[in-house]
Amino acid sequence: MDEERNLNQTPDDGAGDDGQAPMTEQREARIMTAMEALQRQVTDLMPEPEPDPDPVTIQLNQLTELVADLQEHVARQEEPRVIEGMGIPPRRSPVTMGRNSLEQVQLAVDALVAGVRPPSGVRPLSGIRELYTMLSGDYELTGVFDPERVWLANVTSATMAALCADSLNKRVMNMFQEYPRWWDDICSVEDFNSLQSAKWITLGGVGELPTVAEGAAYTEMTWDDATEESDFIKKGGYLGLTIEAIDKDDVNKLRSAPRALAQAAWLTLSKSISALFTANAGLGATMTCTHTVFDAANHFNLGTAALSWASWIATRVAMRQQTELNSGERLGALTAGYYLLVPSDLETLAVQIIGSSGEPGVADNDINPVPEAGSEEARRTEARKRVKVVDLWTDANDWVAVAKPQLYPSIGLGFRFGRVPEIFSVASPTAGLMFSNDTMPIKVRFFYAVGVTNYRGLYKNKVT
Repeated sequence: MDEERNLNQTPDDGAGDDGQAPMTEQREARIMTAMEALQRQVTDLMPEPEPDPDPVTIQLNQLTELVADLQEHVARQEEPRVIEGMGIPPRRSPVTMGRNSLEQVQLAVDALVAGVRPPSGVRPLSGIRELYTMLSGDYELTGVFDPERVWLANVTSATMAALCADSLNKRVMNMFQEYPRWWDDICSVEDFNSLQSAKWITLGGVGELPTVAEGAAYTEMTWDDATEESDFIKKGGYLGLTIEAIDKDDVNKLRSAPRALAQAAWLTLSKSISALFTANAGLGATMTCTHTVFDAANHFNLGTAALSWASWIATRVAMRQQTELNSGERLGALTAGYYLLVPSDLETLAVQIIGSSGEPGVADNDINPVPEAGSEEARRTEARKRVKVVDLWTDANDWVAVAKPQLYPSIGLGFRFGRVPEIFSVASPTAGLMFSNDTMPIKVRFFYAVGVTNYRGLYKNKVT
């Protein structure tokens, strides 16, 4: 019975009424430990939370998004587009290109003014009449801008004048560079920031550097300066493109304008520089010291010898003996004559003096020490560079020697607003000449200043 009772009795293993074994403290502790270890593993596997971005990072992200938007916008703008209106309505000749409408028209105007075909893909203009009607809508040539009849975008009443002025500026600049500017090599050229008088300063009085003994102090040197001033000159005017010229499609008149402007600018500047040597009855401009540039008694730079090999050598010697301002030290090679300025009458003789291998005008075949080049071709090239023909000089005998401006500046040339004349559009269909005279004016303006900076690098022989 006791054995049977032991077999039927359920062991006291802590099971409850629901059949679940009751949790012992040891078992609960083991489970809690395992759960904590699992939680740590999960936590280790989870990524670190990102910190809140600072204001700089936020702004950088916003700028990045803005740049992306702008790039997308530019890409859309550069897509091929259809351009209309290169003629009289209702005709529309579409041209598909990457350039916008006004860029194409500008290229067509450039080609029209230059007398060449425009770049590939740009339809050429038939003449200035087509250009005018296309940009003004004024098909009846009344001189009134009609925006409702203009097919191109962003066109205003001043568009045609602006396009023409831009094309003329390019042509004038190119043509002006082609003219023989005899003054380039003898002038010191500067660009100024205002229209205040240009000041040409020559320093002197220093002489040679004093000796400094070992361990001794340096001594202060004294210096002097001489200043010459030149006022800026304003030159200019305007050319008028009339309704009559537009109606006649006078393209040649428009094409001749750049050459006329470039030639006028060249002649104007050339005369101003030439006059520095011929003013005051051939004695040159008046300097600050009240003496003329060429003065035998005060500047020691005026002679009377006719041009010859011997007189050129004598002139160079006299120039090398000029002394520094207030120091009395000879300037020597700094003021030696290098360029030879002559009227057209003396060009051949001047080239022979500078470029001959032997002494010109003698039969003993002595070596000519004047040329600095070796071969005959090199001597001719050098002579052409050093001889400057001033066609504006009417005296057939006078001539001038000039030192290298890199060693001793003698002539100053200053510019304001560029070294070539400027072209401006000044058109309005409701005022000014376009309204009162049926004329589209194109204004040209040129600011420059010229003057003698110092007489020591100049010597003139005024032949009587």
